[in-house]
Amino acid sequence: MVPRERATGAPVRRRVRLARGPMTIGEPAAAIEPRLAAGDPYRPDTIADGGSAFDLTVRAASVRGLAKRYVGGPRQDDLCLAMHDSTRTLIAAVADGVSGAARSDVGAALAVRYATAAVARQLDDGEIDWPGVFEQAAWALVSEGRRVGEDPGSFATTLVVAAVSARDDVAVQVAAVGDSPAFRLHGRDYDPIVGQPVREDDLIGGGVQALPRDAGSVEVGACTLEPGDALLLCTDGLSLPLAGGKGDLGRSFARELASPPDVVDFARLLDFSRSTYDDDRTLIAVWAPPRAKP
Repeated sequence: MVPRERATGAPVRRRVRLARGPMTIGEPAAAIEPRLAAGDPYRPDTIADGGSAFDLTVRAASVRGLAKRYVGGPRQDDLCLAMHDSTRTLIAAVADGVSGAARSDVGAALAVRYATAAVARQLDDGEIDWPGVFEQAAWALVSEGRRVGEDPGSFATTLVVAAVSARDDVAVQVAAVGDSPAFRLHGRDYDPIVGQPVREDDLIGGGVQALPRDAGSVEVGACTLEPGDALLLCTDGLSLPLAGGKGDLGRSFARELASPPDVVDFARLLDFSRSTYDDDRTLIAVWAPPRAKP
């Protein structure tokens, strides 16, 4: 019989409140019947994933935005998770395909998979070369462009990658190209690690850094997770309405992520309804293990 608690001893919250529909923040978005994505290869509307690794608890979700659901476009965000057993390291990656790039959905999928594989290979050698990780992810996009006879820029995507070591302290290394940020959620505070929190009244320009063009523009950060903290990697479909965590959405997420939700609830949480926010949303959350009982 499967036990009802995680290996770390903390109970997983079951679906109750969020099971009937998406959470509404402020004025709700329009209600539509989504169209199936018509891209090739087919990409599902929603990814919901999660589990435990090295005493860490992980939840991951990617949901197609309202605009893509309305027109039947493919989800341009993607994510990937991997484990490096010998160093007790969880590897996580999130990518946001550039909306104006014709094959950015494929670019995002390639970037997260090549980046996690590159980190795992480098951990075999003892140290992560972050510029090298992003160069390999960028080369995957260039190679795909050559293979299919398309401009590599049509696969453009942002990328944020984390390596979470659970050997002694929970030590986090994060690197990013573009505007997909990483935060440490500590209580109600969203501490930025890479990327800067964005206010809802900011004007968003169209010159985002992205792979493969900006592979050399890598921002690197680090932090330590204390018991109860969570590492958050996301795309700007979440970070823009999150607005640094000071508004209604930030307070709601801090409350819901105080402990790991059920995997399906986590995806439902990400699929909140708020007027004018219609982009794809992707989030990976990694919780440090709780304090040991005396």
